[in-house]
Amino acid sequence: MLRLSVILFFLIVSNYLFAQSMEEVRDSGNYLYGIGKSDTYEKADKQALDDLISQISVTVEGNRTFLQSEENGNYKEHYQSIIKTYSTGSLANAQRLEQERRGVYTVLRFIKKENLTEIFESRKHAILNYAREGLRSEEKLQIGDALRNFYWANILLRSHPEYNSLEFNNSLLKVYLPNKLNEIFSNIQLEVLEDLYKPEEKYAKYTIEFKYKEKPIQSLDYTYKYKNSWSGEMPVNNGLACIEYYGDDAKNNKDISLRIAYMYKDKAFFDKDVQSVFSSDMDIPYFGNCEIKAEFSRIRDKRVNQKVKLDAVEEVATHYEYQIDESLKKILQSIENKTYDVNLNLFTASGYDAFKRLMKYGKAVLLKEKNDLKIARVNNEFLVRSVPMKFSFSGNRDFVEDVVFVYNKDGKISDINFSLSQIAIDDILEKPERFATREERYFLIRFMETYKTAYCLKNIDYIEKIFDDDALIIVGKVLNRTQVKDKAYVSTLSDKEVEYQRYTKSEYVTRLKRVFSNQEFVNVHFEDNNVEKANRDIPIYGIQIAQHYKSSTYADKGYLFLLLDLRDTLNPIVHVRTWQPHKNPDGSIYGLQDFPFHKL
Repeated sequence: MLRLSVILFFLIVSNYLFAQSMEEVRDSGNYLYGIGKSDTYEKADKQALDDLISQISVTVEGNRTFLQSEENGNYKEHYQSIIKTYSTGSLANAQRLEQERRGVYTVLRFIKKENLTEIFESRKHAILNYAREGLRSEEKLQIGDALRNFYWANILLRSHPEYNSLEFNNSLLKVYLPNKLNEIFSNIQLEVLEDLYKPEEKYAKYTIEFKYKEKPIQSLDYTYKYKNSWSGEMPVNNGLACIEYYGDDAKNNKDISLRIAYMYKDKAFFDKDVQSVFSSDMDIPYFGNCEIKAEFSRIRDKRVNQKVKLDAVEEVATHYEYQIDESLKKILQSIENKTYDVNLNLFTASGYDAFKRLMKYGKAVLLKEKNDLKIARVNNEFLVRSVPMKFSFSGNRDFVEDVVFVYNKDGKISDINFSLSQIAIDDILEKPERFATREERYFLIRFMETYKTAYCLKNIDYIEKIFDDDALIIVGKVLNRTQVKDKAYVSTLSDKEVEYQRYTKSEYVTRLKRVFSNQEFVNVHFEDNNVEKANRDIPIYGIQIAQHYKSSTYADKGYLFLLLDLRDTLNPIVHVRTWQPHKNPDGSIYGLQDFPFHKL
């Protein structure tokens, strides 16, 4: 009886406190609020949030600051559809009071009126940031990213109170963004370089060159039309892509119809605000200029002899050049014919293992029959750069990679890697001599390409080898900054930053094994790399790079930092690996300043 009395007492007190708190929220005049009631908590909470959205839309409607649609005379519904784009982001964090009584849940959701301005300011910051990122991506010829950034800025702008007045680069954004998107579409140039037809297989392939203002596009996505349907999204890498047709009429086409991707709805989970705009009732614009045609009748034959050439700065004995050339011809022919019956004498043991991994990485297709390849010699290795290939997986998933063949001093393939972008390579090679010797710069490129390829081809042995036994491996929203003692580096980060997950080397490798075993494919794409040296005289480097990760069940974009020790070039060691999904508030990402190396 006493226990029942206690329970009833607490119920009475909690109901009183809830009612008092609810009354305070409603009567203070400082809050916007919504109330929901239902026999399930989830329904009551959703009703409360919808009611809050309705109240906010009434407030905004009264200010008449939002874009007014000429096609929608019902402004109240229009404002509500706009405000709903905030519900899965900022408004989902609105404060909550709740009560359950006799099976009925009552939920009050509320925000301070002054916080409404903060919510709009946060979206304004995102709009301007996307516009700036669009310009940076355009400058680096990452045209797919440029289109995505400008388009996401455009649709977020349409949900902001300053739609009619917000400026960027001395122009109204509502004019600048659509014009910028159309300008980019108009400067994309296509040319059919090669065609291949195999009548016995009823198969036709066209190699397409994509340029932007006469320069090879580094990254872009597109779909193409065949008969009455459209393909899945196809990638462009370093200016090249291919289109394949099958069937009796595979060769009977006069031109190619393409659509350049720019909405990227499938990537919107990177940003909950963008995702909420796509899922709302708002009208989002379509840009017809994304549709482009290329004529088969204007194929420009750029075929060259399949012969590797020495880099202009190299001096390599002629017999090496000839031996590598003959070896590569046989290997590429086996890939083209899908026989893969190569002579084992062309490989070292590790090289043949790399070749087998490559051939298991989806359905491989050579993008070009003939390639103008170059050999770069680094100490006793010869890097043949590079053979563009397309790899296809189920569900219309395709990736284009430039494949680098690494030969040892005996002329045998010792490794095979996916190349960095030419922009990333040039950025490292063009650094001054005081930064690194020419050999060290090539070793940096070699490491980054091997690192990328190890994740794509699920080479867990290599990943386990390169990480220091005491490596600091962090994955999360932000870092928990702690001092690390008795290590070769120090962490200067404070204790107050939030969610992170730290792994030991063993935990990280075990996690990767599980991830790799559950995925049909993994693809890693690097961009915007920045490499710094920890010490002027010793090859310890900090590598900061934007990373796109895709697998058969998951995708993300984030920023990677590696603290790399190249004192033994044959055995590079990673002491620190951090990954964060967003840049820090000041636009930086974690780097050498956070992990100064002290054991030199």
